[in-house]
Amino acid sequence: MAKDYAELAKAVLQNVGGEENVSHLEHCSTRLRFTIKDPAKVNQDELKAIKGVLGVVGAGNQCQVVIGNDVIEAYDEVLKLGSFDGGGSVPDDAPAADVPLGARVLDFLVGVFQPLVPAIAGAGILKAILSLLSSIGIVDSANSLYQILFQGADAALYFLPVMVGCTMATKLGINRLVAIAVTGATILPNITMMLAEGTTVFGLQLQSIAYSYQVFPAMLAVGLLYFVERFFTKISPKAIRVFFVPMMCFLIVVPITLMFLGPLGYNIGQVITTVILFLYEKLGWIAVALLASILPFMISMGMHKALLPYAVGAITTAGEELLYMPASLAHNIAEGGACFGVALKTKDEDLRGAAISAGISAIFGITEPALYGVTLQRKKAMAGVVAGAFAGGLVIGLSAVKAFVAMGPGLAGMAMFVDPANSMNIVWAFVGFGVSLAVSFGVALILYSDED
Repeated sequence: MAKDYAELAKAVLQNVGGEENVSHLEHCSTRLRFTIKDPAKVNQDELKAIKGVLGVVGAGNQCQVVIGNDVIEAYDEVLKLGSFDGGGSVPDDAPAADVPLGARVLDFLVGVFQPLVPAIAGAGILKAILSLLSSIGIVDSANSLYQILFQGADAALYFLPVMVGCTMATKLGINRLVAIAVTGATILPNITMMLAEGTTVFGLQLQSIAYSYQVFPAMLAVGLLYFVERFFTKISPKAIRVFFVPMMCFLIVVPITLMFLGPLGYNIGQVITTVILFLYEKLGWIAVALLASILPFMISMGMHKALLPYAVGAITTAGEELLYMPASLAHNIAEGGACFGVALKTKDEDLRGAAISAGISAIFGITEPALYGVTLQRKKAMAGVVAGAFAGGLVIGLSAVKAFVAMGPGLAGMAMFVDPANSMNIVWAFVGFGVSLAVSFGVALILYSDED
C-alpha cells in the first residue's frame, strides 16, 4: 500500500506549530530539519505518534523529525504546504524564545557545518576510489583524466574557507556574496605569494599561512563581517548603502583577517588537532571503543553534531581523523547487526520488515531508521548495539584505523579508509566492520524477545 506523504506532511507541519512557526526547512538523508521560531509551539508527543515518523530530536530552535528513507517525498509534500521556497526562509516575525546558550551554539555549528558534508564526502570518496584504483594498478595516476578528476574533487577542500563563508553568512543572515569574496581573498594566489615572500602592514609582519583547506580563519573573518556589515548598514545613507557597506566590509575585514584573525583561527585549528592527537595517544584504542558505544545515545540527543567541526578540521588540517569517523563505523554497523538480529528473532511481521530495511540502511551508513525505529525503543536490541560497537571499536582502535573523509561510514563509503601509505588501513576497517556486525547480531539474537 502506497504511503500517504501528503497526510504525513500535513500532520508534521501542524505539530511543529504550523507554517508561521517555521523560519527554515531543509532535510538530510533521513530527517526533516525545521528551524523553529517558538519551540513551545512544537508538540513532540503528537509528532512521535504520527504514522511514518520514526522519532523527534529537539534542541533549542531546532526540531528534527526522523522520517527515514522516505524523507525526500515527505520534504516535497511539506514544501507544498508552506512558503518555504525550496528550503528557504519565511519572514522571521515571531519573538525569539529563551533558548539555552549551549543549544544555540550547537544549532549554529550544525547550521554552518552540516551543509558542507555532502560536498566534502562526495569529493573525498571520489579521491579515495581513485587512489584505490591507482594503487591496485587498474588506472594510471599519470593519466590526464585521472588528474582532472582527482584535482577537481580536491576543490571541495581547497575552497573550504569560501564554502564556510557561504554557510556561515547564511546562518547569520548577512550578505553571502560579500562573505564569499572576503574569505576568498585569503586564498587568492597573489595574496598567498605575498604572505610567503614576507609582507608587512602597519609595521606588522603578516604570518605566512596557506589558508586553503582551513575552517577557523574563515569563521572568525565572517564573524567580524557580521558586526561590520550591521554597523555600516545602520549608519549608512540608503542612497549609497548598496556599494558603501560592502566597500567598508572589504576595507576593514580583509586586512584585520590577514593580520590577526587568520593566524588566530589557524592556531585554534592546530591546537584542537594537537589536543585530540594527544588524547588519542594516551587513551588510544579504548577512546574509539568508548565513543562508539555511547554514540547511539549522543545521536539520540543530537550531541554528536558537536564533533563534526572537529572531524572536518582534522581532515582538512592533518589530512586524517582517528577518533570520530572510525568510532562511527563501529556504531553504524552495530546498528545494522542488531536490527538483523531483531528481524530474525521477532514474530511481528511489521517489526521484521522495518528491522530489515533499517538494518540495510545502517550497514550503508544511515542509522536513524535503525536507531529511532528499532533499537532505541528496545533495551535488549540496544544492548546488542552497544556490545557490537564496543567490540568493533576495540579492533579499529587497536589497529589505529584512520579516516580520510568526513561522512557517515558504511559499506558504500569504505573507500574513505583507503590509505595509499598503508594498505592495511582499509583491511582493518573491514575487520572492525565484521566484528561489529557479528557481535551486535549475536547479542541481539540471544537477548531479544517480543515479550520484553
